[in-house]
Amino acid sequence: MRRSFRKTLEDKANELAAQQNLPQWDTSLTAMLRREIALTMDQLDQLKFLKQDQHLRLLRLECDINTQIKRHRQQMPWYVPHHLPQEQKLRQQLLDIGKEKRNLTIRLHDKKHTLEDRLLELINKHEHIDN
Repeated sequence: MRRSFRKTLEDKANELAAQQNLPQWDTSLTAMLRREIALTMDQLDQLKFLKQDQHLRLLRLECDINTQIKRHRQQMPWYVPHHLPQEQKLRQQLLDIGKEKRNLTIRLHDKKHTLEDRLLELINKHEHIDN
């Protein structure tokens, strides 16, 4: 199975970031690039955590609203139409959450691509200088 380029890029970045000397602050150009690579990797990790956290929060909110809709329906007699204003309001909230999820995904995807582009640029600079 072919590995994705992103995974290979992250592996190379982790390898270079692990080479930095932590006890002393090396001022060489390659050491500075390694520190920038390490920082970019940290930012990517934080972005992954943020994405998971935000999506989990929105999922919980969706579940709460769906629970409210079910409770509302259970309290209503069977012959009452289900298109009451309160239920419509809850359904609109679900649509708004779906819209927010899509916007969040797009924003985080753009940020991730920006960080990955930066990481590739830093690795290429490091390889060029190191050789």
